[in-house]
Amino acid sequence: MRRRRAPRGSSELRPREVAYSQECLERLARILVHSGHSPAALAREFREICSALKEAKDSWDPLQLNYWADLPHVIAHWHADPQYVDSLGVPIPLPLQGKGPSLFALARRVLPSQEPAKVVKSLLRLHGVRRNGGRYVPTGRSVSYSRASGRVHGLLALLGMLRTVERNVSGSRSGAILERAAMNPNFPVTALPAFHRRLKPHAAEFLWGIDGDMRRREMAASGGPRTRLGVCVFAFEEPGIGKESLGSKGRRARAGRVGQTERRGKP
Repeated sequence: MRRRRAPRGSSELRPREVAYSQECLERLARILVHSGHSPAALAREFREICSALKEAKDSWDPLQLNYWADLPHVIAHWHADPQYVDSLGVPIPLPLQGKGPSLFALARRVLPSQEPAKVVKSLLRLHGVRRNGGRYVPTGRSVSYSRASGRVHGLLALLGMLRTVERNVSGSRSGAILERAAMNPNFPVTALPAFHRRLKPHAAEFLWGIDGDMRRREMAASGGPRTRLGVCVFAFEEPGIGKESLGSKGRRARAGRVGQTERRGKP
């Protein structure tokens, strides 16, 4: 039996990072069609939506997608690797480079495919690292993304959600992976700010523990293939209601892998 050739322009023919937009659209379209939507109607709706949008001012660099998402992994290892913490488990101040533990050595160890100088520059730019005398220390267990890099991180989370939903909707039951949600259709709008304040630290501690489990398994495995594994926690509200009722214009939604990443504005 001959294998059917992939259609021209298919994401199978291009690097995964470069084919990001097509993969997002393909997975979203398949989810909607499997749910009963018409492909022809979806095509018309998407053309109408895109025709009302202006061209982006900044060009899209898909090769940066995983880079920005992986940067906080350096901070996570700094808080957990025995070589980089003191007897109390506190990250030790590091010289930029030199013999023994250094910021360059840590960056090279965690992200071996990236230039250490580029990694350090990015972490300084995101305020994930600061200078303390002649050495460097992390500012916390998370990284606060700027608006531009935060969008890139959000795109990777979006693609991950689409992959999981499509896999669970159209795949076999035995191959399904975690996808759970708690929803309340009658939540009081006035209680939203307090709920989000309470949710954030709970999510931070949960994800820090999950991140630690992933790191331990990462370090314990001696060989075999590797993949990117992500666990995300996010909240969503019905559009418009909360913002208009609370007068919170300009309030940014906050989401991410706390303990590795926290997507928000400058601290």
